[in-house]
Amino acid sequence: MRYFLGNLLKGLSLGLFLATGLSAWVLLLRAQAGTAPFDRLNTSFTAVVVGYYLGGAVGGLLIGLAWRIGRSLVGYALLGVLGVFPFYLFAPGGRHNGPLFGPENLASVLLGAFFVGAAVGVWVWSDDHPHGPHWFDMLRFPTFKTTVGVWSAAMFVALLAITLVPRWSFYWPFQLVVFAAGALFIVPLATAVLVTMQFYRRRLER
Repeated sequence: MRYFLGNLLKGLSLGLFLATGLSAWVLLLRAQAGTAPFDRLNTSFTAVVVGYYLGGAVGGLLIGLAWRIGRSLVGYALLGVLGVFPFYLFAPGGRHNGPLFGPENLASVLLGAFFVGAAVGVWVWSDDHPHGPHWFDMLRFPTFKTTVGVWSAAMFVALLAITLVPRWSFYWPFQLVVFAAGALFIVPLATAVLVTMQFYRRRLER
């Protein structure tokens, strides 16, 4: 029980720390730009800060509850999704007056949480683990052959997405189209770019 409560406290502290950082940034925005940015989103400074702290508290508790799954790269990515999800859910101004738990809003929230949260989770895992699975180390310490292979795979998947997704996605929900574009086009090409940057950085360090 003590271990469980300790995980909850760590998760909650992390969520509230992140909420405080975001709130400080919003406070700076409010001081410099006034209420105009909030008026455009049909919200207020107070509502944004409350949303951040509510999202941070809920997200932190979810991370604490699921802390044990953070033993692998995939586990860290899932923790990232769980932690980011409430921030998107409770962030005011993004729902266009729709219901909080409406299908369209939940789909949009899951979409943002998947891409942002998973990326944050992978980044934190990489920072905490100098060495990991062989396939990940190949991307983290790429050779010229690996870089060429990643670009080849990324271009193949991206071209496949450009060719097939428009044909199949005519009746798809908008969020599913965005997910397909992100997963099959943006993510592979972004991965290839990051691997290339890492390759040249390692060459310069030699």
